Amino acid sequence: MVTRWLVVLSFVMLISGCATANKQATVDSLQMRVTELERAAEDKDDQIKSLNDEVRDLSYQLDRTRTRSVKVSDEGSSSSSGATGDIIRVSASTEQVQKALKNAGYYQGAVDGKLGAKTKKAISDFQKDHELKADGVVGRKTWAAMQSYLK
Repeated sequence: MVTRWLVVLSFVMLISGCATANKQATVDSLQMRVTELERAAEDKDDQIKSLNDEVRDLSYQLDRTRTRSVKVSDEGSSSSSGATGDIIRVSASTEQVQKALKNAGYYQGAVDGKLGAKTKKAISDFQKDHELKADGVVGRKTWAAMQSYLK
């Protein structure tokens, strides 16, 4: 009789151990799936950011094209984007660029919205120190690096 109880008890323990192992395998499988979904969401976020940057670039190009085609007077002169459009190629004002550069320690002048020699030099110095193409032009990559200094 004791042997029967031992056999039954052994069988019950074996079954309960398998159930615990199955539950752990299910939990592990679900955790792996959550990790996969989190990575996929991060990839989608990166894609969205990249598309937003492309939209900003295209908007800039469209605005620049429109600005160049606008007639200023009846004399036939047209307005171009000027120095600001040639230097700042993102949806950012000169004041925002100057403020970011000032906060980052590259610009010492007044935040006045004027794109002068001090601002241009500060842009180039910022780019050099942040391992960007030091062309003095605020494009997507430069602006992305500068934006953290606006906060």
